[in-house]
Amino acid sequence: MMQKIFNLLAVGTVSLAMFACSGSNQKTGLEYGPQMYHSLAYEALVMITDSTDTYANAMPFNDYYQNGKPNGRHLNMRQPVAGTVKRQNFSSVTGTPLASEDQPLFMYDLHKDSVDLAGRILKNPVPLDSAGVLLEEGKHLYLGFCAPCHGNAGAGDGKVGAMYKGVPNYSTGRYKTLPEGHIFHVITHGKGRMWSHKSQLSSEERWKVVHYVQKLQKGES
Repeated sequence: MMQKIFNLLAVGTVSLAMFACSGSNQKTGLEYGPQMYHSLAYEALVMITDSTDTYANAMPFNDYYQNGKPNGRHLNMRQPVAGTVKRQNFSSVTGTPLASEDQPLFMYDLHKDSVDLAGRILKNPVPLDSAGVLLEEGKHLYLGFCAPCHGNAGAGDGKVGAMYKGVPNYSTGRYKTLPEGHIFHVITHGKGRMWSHKSQLSSEERWKVVHYVQKLQKGES
């Protein structure tokens, strides 16, 4: 009797195993956490148009795209990291890619190679205050972002500058007469071995640094 029961169990087990391994390849059987096997590719800046598309109906995204989203629309974009510098769009504000003297010039679309043009037309829109607070802010920014190469007094003797070689002294030669627009443009786009700083400093902060660099051009610190 026990042998019959054992034989029946064995046959049943083998039959069940064969049945489970057969069938259409369209039916994968029960899956735990299907979104882990059939994950959706992440598409940055994609607008989810309505709740009937593939993204909206895919689990577990279904609830996310339908609950709390007006009209089922959602822009698949992450919020910027706190503290990042916004890159201003000159053309969208002024209606033209061309800079002119009557623009506030916190933003502009001059090509990175147009440093001479920048020196002629860009004027510092950030006025100095009588208390010297703004100049101190410019000094603070300069010491943090520029001094490692250019040195605390602008003599080109920073520790990093010693590795780069050829970092100029602001108060000698043609460098002591470089106009404010030239300095701003180079801080923005970089020049030669100097990297762009438009992602590290806002346009207003760059103009504050320009004020302090002009002080260093006079041999003052």
